[in-house]
Amino acid sequence: MNGLAGDDVIRSPTNPTLKRIRSLRQRRTRQSERAFVVEGVRAVEDGLKAGGHPQIILVRGNTTDWLPPDGSDYAPVTRVAPRLFDELAETETPQPIMAVFDFPRLVPRINIAPLFLVVDGVRDPGNLGTLLRSAAAAGATAAVMLPDTVDPYNGKTVRAGMGAHFRVPIALLEESLKDAIVASCPIRVLAQGSAELTYDRIALDVGTALIVGSEAHGPSNLGRALATCAARIPLENGVESLNAGVAGSIMLFEAARQRRR
Repeated sequence: MNGLAGDDVIRSPTNPTLKRIRSLRQRRTRQSERAFVVEGVRAVEDGLKAGGHPQIILVRGNTTDWLPPDGSDYAPVTRVAPRLFDELAETETPQPIMAVFDFPRLVPRINIAPLFLVVDGVRDPGNLGTLLRSAAAAGATAAVMLPDTVDPYNGKTVRAGMGAHFRVPIALLEESLKDAIVASCPIRVLAQGSAELTYDRIALDVGTALIVGSEAHGPSNLGRALATCAARIPLENGVESLNAGVAGSIMLFEAARQRRR
């Protein structure tokens, strides 16, 4: 098991490890290095249990609240002076651990009835994290990002995803993947509040892509072109709409329900 050296504490703000963590707050750095930051005890442990590969694990000061799991040999665990750790964290009241993980290398398994979540221009990181968490829980084949969607490895998205990044493949919509979705998914449903058809009247137990656009801006031309139909979630009491995270989750779990049936 990796140990924690009691006197080996990072105390300089110019330490290379801390500088690297700060650089990974930028999307272009995350993409070029294929790595991202995970904060919090549960989130880091979730990544470890799901087979994630941490490059660095940092703990706050002399905390004894967390140690690597018995028998593990994941990465060196380094202490950081409390003030520096708190400045490094993105949360207001940080938990005493963070780690840098490689991007998970999960490959979509396209079977005879895949279920794709297609995220079209959702810009709120919390909504995207909710969608990823629901996609993982509903057994989605993959979560596919269209242009103008917030970075799935954004810190807020990672925290809202609660380990989903290690459990569901996340991919950008490249031409080859688009062709695979079209070929394997005869049902490609665009979530749209103005649609006549309701989502629970569609057979989602065949190859299906659920396309969820931005609540503020609606679907893109690409999202509309990919869809074979549009569907709405019926709402009561004068409620006009649901946010993208809630709407997409409802449709994902309807697809999961039909597949269990």
